[in-house]
Amino acid sequence: MRIILLTLEDTRRFGRILARSVMRASPGAFLLYGELGAGKTALTRALVEALPGGNAAEVSSPSFTICNIYCTAPQVRHFDLYRLEPGLPDEALEESFDDPAALTIVEWPERLAERDMPDNGLICRLEPGPDEGSRLAEITALGPAGQRCLTVFASLYSSVS
Repeated sequence: MRIILLTLEDTRRFGRILARSVMRASPGAFLLYGELGAGKTALTRALVEALPGGNAAEVSSPSFTICNIYCTAPQVRHFDLYRLEPGLPDEALEESFDDPAALTIVEWPERLAERDMPDNGLICRLEPGPDEGSRLAEITALGPAGQRCLTVFASLYSSVS
């Protein structure tokens, strides 16, 4: 599914709809690809703030801490792997993928070794859009849980568009 995000408010709406989708059908992991400044953290902030308990979360990029945990429902574990060596496993990340009560968001998942990729999730690629300042978001499913969540997202997104 490809979506053009013309403004920051479009990105926030996209994140809010993702949050509603996650609450109905947890994908397990949410993998965010995109260059520096693509909007990965802005999208994460919108998603987290739309979850129950998210209004108290101070969402920021965990570039230096590697992981931020937000006390939302479901709990969000937000990883930024930009500063890690490619292919270097992170034990906390592996455990997060196996926790059905949490949503694991990973910025820079291309730094994971192929063997460490989750079996289920949503993949979102953010890249420059057709207009200056716009973004193109391409969202795909990984595994059955990811497909269920993407189906819910597509339904919710089409009902508000």
